[in-house]
Amino acid sequence: MLLSLVSKRNLEVGSRDAYGFALRPQHVQRYKEYAKIYKEEEGERSDKWKEFFERLVISDQPCSSDEEYKETLRVEATECKIETVLESEESDDSGGKKSISDGSKERDLEKEVHRSKETKTHEVQTWAQIRPSLGAIEIMMSSRILMSKDMIDEQKTISGDHLPSIEEAKSPGGASEEEFDGDVYVNATSDDNANATGTVTAEVDEVSPKNLFPLKEEVEFLVRGGVPKDLRGEVWQAFVGVKTRRVERYYQNLLAQEANDGEHKDHEDSSGVPKKWKRQIEKDIPRTFPGHPALDDNGRNSLRRLLLAYAQHNPSVGYCQAMNFFAGLLLLLMPEENAFWTLVGIIDDYFGGYYTEEMIESQVDQLVFEELMRERFPKLVNHLDYLGVQVAWISGPWFLSIFVNMLPWESVFRVWDVLLFEGNRVMLFRTALALMELYGPALVTTKDAGDAITLLQSLAGSTFDSSQLVLTACMGFLAVTEARLQELRTKHRPAVLVVVEERSKRGRVWKDSKGLASKLYSFKHDPVSLIEEKKSAEGGDNLELLNSLSVDSELGSLPDLQEQVVWLKVELCRLLEEKRAAVLRAEELETALMEMVKQDNRRELSARVELLEQELAELKQALADKREQETAMLQVLMRVEQEQRVTEDARISAEQDAAAQRYAVHVLQERYEKALASVAEMEKRVVIAESMLEATLQYESGQSKAHASPRSTRNQDTSTRKTGLLSFGLGWRDRNKGKPTDVKESNLSHSPNEGMDPSSSEKETKNEQKET
Repeated sequence: MLLSLVSKRNLEVGSRDAYGFALRPQHVQRYKEYAKIYKEEEGERSDKWKEFFERLVISDQPCSSDEEYKETLRVEATECKIETVLESEESDDSGGKKSISDGSKERDLEKEVHRSKETKTHEVQTWAQIRPSLGAIEIMMSSRILMSKDMIDEQKTISGDHLPSIEEAKSPGGASEEEFDGDVYVNATSDDNANATGTVTAEVDEVSPKNLFPLKEEVEFLVRGGVPKDLRGEVWQAFVGVKTRRVERYYQNLLAQEANDGEHKDHEDSSGVPKKWKRQIEKDIPRTFPGHPALDDNGRNSLRRLLLAYAQHNPSVGYCQAMNFFAGLLLLLMPEENAFWTLVGIIDDYFGGYYTEEMIESQVDQLVFEELMRERFPKLVNHLDYLGVQVAWISGPWFLSIFVNMLPWESVFRVWDVLLFEGNRVMLFRTALALMELYGPALVTTKDAGDAITLLQSLAGSTFDSSQLVLTACMGFLAVTEARLQELRTKHRPAVLVVVEERSKRGRVWKDSKGLASKLYSFKHDPVSLIEEKKSAEGGDNLELLNSLSVDSELGSLPDLQEQVVWLKVELCRLLEEKRAAVLRAEELETALMEMVKQDNRRELSARVELLEQELAELKQALADKREQETAMLQVLMRVEQEQRVTEDARISAEQDAAAQRYAVHVLQERYEKALASVAEMEKRVVIAESMLEATLQYESGQSKAHASPRSTRNQDTSTRKTGLLSFGLGWRDRNKGKPTDVKESNLSHSPNEGMDPSSSEKETKNEQKET
């Protein structure tokens, strides 16, 4: 495998992915975002596969076989190195012993030794066994291949057809000794292959289906999660069954036969690869992954040998474009002969009938996919029909390329993992349906056929989330099974066969008419050259028809036949000219129709533009009205704000007035309390004065009784005066008790000096008493 020969520095370049493939400039940034995810997923799947192999190994014997496998690889590599070193030393020693006169012979011998070393190293590196830990998977997949082989053998025995060997197909005549030896060797290798197949069959028979079923389920789960990058090439070989398919020395014989045909290319009986396939292969080799560090000169030579060998192995397919990408992809993951047998399994079994000249199975699958699309995505298919886009325009490149150069390489490898494991084309349909489900909503928004196809191509090329794609394909379309696909293929295959047959008939008629017209035209102008050309050319349908119509004087034809031939030639030329004119007229009408369609599109576009302009005017008017409303609202808000400010000022002034009034009330309350206190004190004084007055009156009455004097009249006058004074004091007290409010008002209205009246009255009473 070529990837192991390239350093990681050459692969991990800024513009390349982990496999060494060039990235498109618009995808570099997105790939860098997913690179970390790829590394994490790679680590996880490596751990899962490692645990699977550890569980698969029951005893220590498989472990020892793995170690022996690695040891044998090391021993073979060291032996190869030792052989090349010894041969170089021997050539140096022999060169030193020889004389100068034998210099030309020495160079020839050195060249032969160098060629022998190259062939030995080439033989060592073209084939490699897969690791023994994959033996259980290989046996499980080989059962599927053996079943298909048995069915093919039964069909061959029923039909009685036998494919000739490689050497038998060379010449029907007598064979030389070398050819006889080659036939014997091919028969021997076929016997060896039969023995190897028998051993594989015995191994398959030893393993019961009960043991294979849980193993298949576990492997299916691991494969859907992805195969590790370092293990992918060997796992693919186990899935395809390379060991079961391989015929010993068959690939080397194909290369040798091709080399012999190349040396004897001047001979007419060479039965190698046709020149048209060789020319196409030489054109496509430089186009295969250009700039990839692994596909250097040696890599391209391996690719050339592989494609030529397969073209010689299966002449019904030969070489078809896109096979170079398949072969290059396989060469990156496995050795040359392993890649050959893997390619044989993929094209002959997985995609049988896809790459033949008629491509019948490919056309059938396109119709099947279209029916699945109409069942699952009817709105999308109706939109594509409205745009004039056929589903086959989209799915055809996907199916024929198996998504190579259509999806990012991580997604391509993940799809191939599942496809090769399942052994059929179910994953092809599921992946295409998953892409339609992911990007169908975007396609519905397109307005043109070109835009739809371009958009889908760009979206599919940016599908870096390989896990989501595989999960959607495997879990979202479980109804798409092999039985369902076979049923639909059986339904659509007769229609495809009818179309292919009609197309082949039209092709033959067109070729016959074209060849006959050219022959008749040349016969009209130069009949002698046409007769010579007839004699030198091989027999064919066109020439037989021309011989039946041509006139030759040597054959003794009649004159009326000559006139009929001339008339037929003229009529045929006239009909061909009318046909050409009709074709040109049809092309002109098609061009006019396309222009009319474009004009109709322009009218629709103009109507849409007018509608958009009207909507724009309405929107502008609505915007102006809205702005006016906004200005009115702003004015109202400003007025409300001013009123709010005035109200706030009035509220503040009212609060200030209320505070002043509260303060005045507080002051009046204090004064009122002081007045009440002074009234209470005056009442106390009044009580004391009354008590003193009563005491004085009692005292004086006592003295008046004890000391009666003749001046009774005077005493009566004084008593009357005293009683009048006493009555005045008692009346004043009664008035003060009956009218407390009057006292309060008098206290508030009069000055504080008026509060001294009781004391002055007391003083007056005392003075009067003294006078008395």
